Amino acid sequence: MNRLISLLLTWLALTVSAQTTTYEAVVIDAHTHQPLPYASIFISRTNSTITNAEGGFSIACQPSDVLQISYVGYKATSVVADKMGSQVKLAPIVAMLSEVTVRPNSSFLKRAITLTELQLKKNRKKKANFFYRQTAYADSTCYEFMEAFLKGQSAVWLRNLALNKGRFAGIQPDSINYYSYYANFFSSSQIPVTTQPGMKAQPDDRYPLTKFCEEHYDISYKLIADEEDSLMAVHFAPKPTNKVILDATLYFDPATYMLRKMEGQELNLIVMHKKEREDRKKEELNKFFGQESYDDIIETELHFVVNMSEDREFLEVQSVIIDELHQLYGKTIKTHSLLFNIGDRQISGGKQLAADDNLHDIIEDQGYDKQFWTDNEIVLCTPIEKQVLGLFESRRLFGVF
Repeated sequence: MNRLISLLLTWLALTVSAQTTTYEAVVIDAHTHQPLPYASIFISRTNSTITNAEGGFSIACQPSDVLQISYVGYKATSVVADKMGSQVKLAPIVAMLSEVTVRPNSSFLKRAITLTELQLKKNRKKKANFFYRQTAYADSTCYEFMEAFLKGQSAVWLRNLALNKGRFAGIQPDSINYYSYYANFFSSSQIPVTTQPGMKAQPDDRYPLTKFCEEHYDISYKLIADEEDSLMAVHFAPKPTNKVILDATLYFDPATYMLRKMEGQELNLIVMHKKEREDRKKEELNKFFGQESYDDIIETELHFVVNMSEDREFLEVQSVIIDELHQLYGKTIKTHSLLFNIGDRQISGGKQLAADDNLHDIIEDQGYDKQFWTDNEIVLCTPIEKQVLGLFESRRLFGVF
């Protein structure tokens, strides 16, 4: 009996030690104390996350697990979960060289282009699973919330997305689709940085990392460095005579020539809003906006941040953050999306997506599984997002628009 009790106590002790705890913290700049949105929190390929728009994150792990926290342009740090506290401070790379502008260095760029193309060629078929969240605002009102799990080819830039599982909701079920055409907003996360896999670069290719980039861009270089860390920032400014799709800065590791981050804006874009399919819905739309007509095509601003990773020993997309803004019916329409590589976690299901697919319609066909989403919060919601989620849940609006 004593031996049985002893074994039982040992089992209970092991069970308790193996239990996970949910830890929450905010990642901030060590100098300014400003939050760092979309910093990487990595424990393993099956357990990682990023901070939300307010620098906050939540992760379930064992107290002894080590969190590796990083943000491009800052010194990475490691912290034991049980000793983390409510804040994690990251120190920026101090520009000891006063961020001096480097003379144009074509040899550096050529090497970076060669290595990027090689990474894409070798790993073009590699796939990854992604968590996706999209919110949209009309002025200050959040009217749309969408989450999805996607799968796509992830090497260098994201391609060929497929939907595993999703949910969506809107506060104007009968009309919201018609001023938020970007049901296919997910496609904007597929920001090309070099030529399509398997295709030879052409003179009219307007991607930054091709051998013809100097024909379309004015390129400048800036080395940001201190005694320990450095980044080469290469800015691609479109020449006035070319309708180039990007105005972007690419950050490279100057020792390895590997891409770490890309940020900027897409140019010459439009939002194509749906035409009404039923007079009833058109009347509801006009009532909602107080307008009697609308345009099909609207100019838009689209800003992006793409973070890269080599956690799987090849260059792949870690996260994509998109902020889109346009004017419609006297309202400022803002759409924000976050796409995050969830590593080796697998989500069942699959539906190949085309760039112009209506993601709402495809999700609606799947149905809404509340328990699944309760169990799969990958990125911590901001307070506003939590409030909107609670509203949609209380009104049972998920799965309708």
